[in-house]
Amino acid sequence: MRSQWGNLITFVPVKRNNYSFKNTMKNKLALLLLAGAMAACTGKNAVAPTETDAADLIVRNIALTSFPDREIKVIPLGDSLLCAKQLLQQAIDSCSLMGGGKVVVEDGYYRINGPLHLKSDVNLYLCENAYLQFSGNPSDFLPVVLTRWEGTELYGHSPMVYAYHANNIAITGKGTIDAQGGLVFAEWSRREAPDRDRLREMGDKLVPVQQRIFGEGTILRPSCIQPYGCSRVLIEGITVKDSPFWTIHPLYCDNVIVRGVTINSHFPNNDGCDPESTTNVLIEDCTFETGDDAVAIKAGRDTDGRAIGRASKNIVIRNCVFHSECNGLCIGSEMSGGVENVYMNNITIGTVKNALYFKSNKDRGGYIRNVVVDSIRIERARGAILRFETNYFGFRGGNHQAKYEHFRISNVDAGTADHYAIFMDGNEEKKIDDILIKNFTVKKAEHPYYLMNTDKVIFDNSFVNGEPVPQTPQQSTAKVTLDVY
Repeated sequence: MRSQWGNLITFVPVKRNNYSFKNTMKNKLALLLLAGAMAACTGKNAVAPTETDAADLIVRNIALTSFPDREIKVIPLGDSLLCAKQLLQQAIDSCSLMGGGKVVVEDGYYRINGPLHLKSDVNLYLCENAYLQFSGNPSDFLPVVLTRWEGTELYGHSPMVYAYHANNIAITGKGTIDAQGGLVFAEWSRREAPDRDRLREMGDKLVPVQQRIFGEGTILRPSCIQPYGCSRVLIEGITVKDSPFWTIHPLYCDNVIVRGVTINSHFPNNDGCDPESTTNVLIEDCTFETGDDAVAIKAGRDTDGRAIGRASKNIVIRNCVFHSECNGLCIGSEMSGGVENVYMNNITIGTVKNALYFKSNKDRGGYIRNVVVDSIRIERARGAILRFETNYFGFRGGNHQAKYEHFRISNVDAGTADHYAIFMDGNEEKKIDDILIKNFTVKKAEHPYYLMNTDKVIFDNSFVNGEPVPQTPQQSTAKVTLDVY
């Protein structure tokens, strides 16, 4: 097959393998939980499955990517000023049309003045010294695409790498994606309030999404990498720099693996990975150095998010290192569709604002439930090591309170909390409920704990400032606000 780009693209057909996918999880997790209940009822000899079993089951049943043994090799253009967008997009499109395979981006510099749209059955493989540098010019990322911005539906600027309802896709290798988010996009964060508020009003009024067009002349920043409505997604090994907004943002996806990824991005709202209304997710062996939350699990915002009602669930985060200028592991605040079955294990967190942070407000609704956290090491939190916040920037003060219930947090070893080791601020109508904290140690904190509107909170072998935390601590008598977000 010949291309207008001559020898810059090489098609290498190889005999295809048959696809071999894992079965989807279906009802196995539910059956596991049921087995635990049955075990509790059938006698002392029955063994209930552990929380580790539940996390392992999620991982085992994530449907994996699998690609034919076909390669399309791309080499850099001779002149570094030439744009490689058409070259790369042609390779992606051709690979998908031929039935899939690997697009191998060879070592070199690739200047890209617009988005790459990943297609089904394509593995975009970046060789170790392949450097994809996007223009950082907002107008290059038009026309608009269907997306979400802070949990509200819209048509907005395209992410740098975008996939729409694609199946079996991957970005792998040891190469680098540089979004150059600091050139123009970072400055947008200081001027975006009018467009942000206009979009949120549209979401609250359920204006048809087809009318929510935020293209030329608007300033809502796109994510860097966003699979939208995709299944079987793998992002592995790559380095990502300087995102305009959230860095990796799987939206409405199923079966997602983010493995061995390095993120170095320090501009406004530079979260590391934000699974949103997405199920069956594994984030492992990653190093995130970010200007905002390292990992933030989302599920839509306010009226718009509740109307769609799609939860994020069955998410495993393990064996990662996070250095964040904001928070470590977060759920919320955009979580109106609900978040459940989240397992976090073996995480190292540097100096952050809040280390483990669950946040919502009375505009959101939804729920956060069945969260299991184990083996976390934390250097310092400027706010709190463990924080449950139900009034996170509650601008409009609605009447849609989120429900927080069933958290199991164990083996947390933290250095310093500038304010609180534990901060739990619940609602009177929907209290923070069923929280077990075990083997929780904070060496130094100004305040050991604050509990307001909680129920069934139990501490086991937990210490702050060298003193044991009572097994069932008393509720606080005075309302406290912690202004570290």
